[in-house]
Amino acid sequence: MTKVPYLQLGHVGIYVEDLDRMIRFYERVMGYVVNDRGRPPNGGGEMAFMSRNLDEHHQLVFVAGRPKGVPSQIVQMSHKLRSLADLRTMHEIVAAEREATDIEIRAHGIAWSMYFKDPEGNIVECFVPSPWYVHAPSAIPFDFTVSDEEIFESTRKALQLRPDFKSFEAWKKETAVRMGA
Repeated sequence: MTKVPYLQLGHVGIYVEDLDRMIRFYERVMGYVVNDRGRPPNGGGEMAFMSRNLDEHHQLVFVAGRPKGVPSQIVQMSHKLRSLADLRTMHEIVAAEREATDIEIRAHGIAWSMYFKDPEGNIVECFVPSPWYVHAPSAIPFDFTVSDEEIFESTRKALQLRPDFKSFEAWKKETAVRMGA
């Protein structure tokens, strides 16, 4: 069998009901910038290409044309942050945003996460990786009324009680063998 070459997810495309509303939301709340906008040459809904990364022309593509009342097919879109402080800041931004709904926060063992729904009901995750691993799925409650250090320590203590607890580095070494890396 031929080994699959290196690849990584490049972008996510989503059919949307209201293209302008979604653009405004992702610009305002998530800091994305529209890099291109137009219609495909073979027809179809107007498209908006958005990114936050200079090395990526687009990370999100919104395509107009999803009929009203048809639910999104997206399970979630995840956005990686650098620190708990950054996650706390995103929580403040999202909590103040009237078009973001159903905000939830939890630690998964491998990450601290905040979830919310955008104006069309797509689930968005903002997460910060942790230095630990436990089997997924896992959910440990935490809140931002305590310091980042207290969140870190309370999560560590809860995870250490699990028999599958290990460092993320240990998990990576084990997984590298399975991936043939």
